[in-house]
Amino acid sequence: MARIRTIKPEFFTSEDIVCLTPLARLFYVSLWCEADREGRLDWRIGTLKMRYFPGDNCDMQELANELIDGGLIAVYEVAGKQYAEIPSFKNHQIINNRESESTRPPRVKHACKRVKAEGKEGRERKGKEGDSAEPPSDSPPAALIPLVDGQEAAFTQAQVDEWTRTYPAVDVPQQLRQMRAWCIANPTRRKTARGVETFIVGWLAKEQNSGRTAKTGAGGAGPKPGSDEYAALHRNASWWRDAGFDSVWAAMSAKCWHNTAHQFRDGKRVEVAA
Repeated sequence: MARIRTIKPEFFTSEDIVCLTPLARLFYVSLWCEADREGRLDWRIGTLKMRYFPGDNCDMQELANELIDGGLIAVYEVAGKQYAEIPSFKNHQIINNRESESTRPPRVKHACKRVKAEGKEGRERKGKEGDSAEPPSDSPPAALIPLVDGQEAAFTQAQVDEWTRTYPAVDVPQQLRQMRAWCIANPTRRKTARGVETFIVGWLAKEQNSGRTAKTGAGGAGPKPGSDEYAALHRNASWWRDAGFDSVWAAMSAKCWHNTAHQFRDGKRVEVAA
């Protein structure tokens, strides 16, 4: 159920907003109306497209990626269902006391520590919203992501393992290495300590939803279309939702695969221009 929300004049000149494309800004505002009082919403790209951009020819995943990369939303999964959270929602919205309590599960926020670039522990910032606690000293970092302030965010193997379970189609360690390389190559686009985890989760979600088979067998081929392994690999992907199916199983029954989903609309095969 959509809700009435407020927008402040300074929104239009906020640094993290002006760097977005115009449609991405509008998409962000539309998510405020979709979110419950905790800033959480069901993450269904196809539904959001029909509800807020019914007459626009736009790539909703690209708009979503802008918001995810900017740390404005975080996409997460609980019990096989995808949700999104707007981290700063309660900072900018006045919630009506009569609004119902949220029934959506909260996003699990992992602890990470910030270390100096040369590997020594940096001074921890305390008392600021969004700063994360330091993990136990007996948990060696499995991944280091450079931050905008020159320090690095360290993540434990337990966190990497959880991301691997959440995004089964993604080679998480390899993607973390690619994130590190990207941050080193783009120092002005690095994230803050508060936004780095949203950046990681957004990157992994984008890779998962892309339909690419990151984990392959010895022969280099992915699971056979129609198999249980194929369904497990693509159960959280966006291609079958965009094609108008309720589940990956329904898509497979119609012989719709990740590389042919563009030939389907509203759950039916359509003619594709040559």
